[in-house]
Amino acid sequence: MRDKEQTKRKLINAVAQVFKNEGYAGLGVNKIARLAGTDKKLIYRYFGTFEGLVEAYVVETDYWMRFADQLNELRVPEGMEEMKRLLGYILKNQFLYFYEDKEMQQLIFWELAAKSDLMRSIHQTREVKGQQLLEMTDHYLEKGKVNFRAIAALLVGGIYYMILHTRNNGSMFSDIDLSKPDGRQDILNAIDAILDMTFKLSNGSTVDDIAQ
Repeated sequence: MRDKEQTKRKLINAVAQVFKNEGYAGLGVNKIARLAGTDKKLIYRYFGTFEGLVEAYVVETDYWMRFADQLNELRVPEGMEEMKRLLGYILKNQFLYFYEDKEMQQLIFWELAAKSDLMRSIHQTREVKGQQLLEMTDHYLEKGKVNFRAIAALLVGGIYYMILHTRNNGSMFSDIDLSKPDGRQDILNAIDAILDMTFKLSNGSTVDDIAQ
């Protein structure tokens, strides 16, 4: 059993190494087996298919997949403030994780740049996991003047685009330098502010009330 787990780990690590250096186009059965120092038959024995091996790597790397296990253990927050803090924690950590993790950036770029049954499946799984979190917010936000799912889409999508753009085209975005700690803190503060306004709107406040 130990040998099996060690071999699986070597194979997943080999996928990580190739993906990090060459992207998805560099992945291949023979290359991965050679890099892992194993027979390629073990890929099929332990993962079913080569895509199954790549999926195992993606599940370990993707922020939302990694968070999903924790999400299953979370209790529904008691009160709006606790719910708001939880959402802030999740979204701000997504920003920081995605900013630092080059492999996660590659995964999202791959998802956007090429049609792939595997990445389509990963995206759908990510949506299912995200739905668990969104359903937690319904008790507090479903009667709000703005659909929170739309706000979440803008925040998550904005985080992905902003970081991918600055990683490939320079560190400035909307006059904010994401390469500087102060710039990244501005984004974290903005996430808190957006969530604060969202919860106030769901609690009966109007835009005019918030602006005062």
